[in-house]
Amino acid sequence: MRKLLFNKSRGSVESFITVIPQVFIFLVMFQLIFMQFSVMRDSNLSQGEVARAGISGENGEFESYQLIGGGSLLVLNKQKSLNKFIDFNYQANKKIVAVAFDEESIK
Repeated sequence: MRKLLFNKSRGSVESFITVIPQVFIFLVMFQLIFMQFSVMRDSNLSQGEVARAGISGENGEFESYQLIGGGSLLVLNKQKSLNKFIDFNYQANKKIVAVAFDEESIK
């Protein structure tokens, strides 16, 4: 009886062929979610950095654009590369833009 049960639950080539695409799709979706989380995290941290610099008047790697009514607009443009889980030979690029109003430059 035990031998019969083990023979029935061994699996086949068909079940293996259906599992491989499912694992591949899972890895691709995991990679996309991880990359999107990384972009959102860096965007939020960069926006906080620019806002803090706008309030306290710090200098950084921002571009400053003077406004007509006074004050200036701080813009941060960053480009970084992300490592991928599946395609190791090609790195994905991400662009981060953060904007804040410089309150220290108002006189």
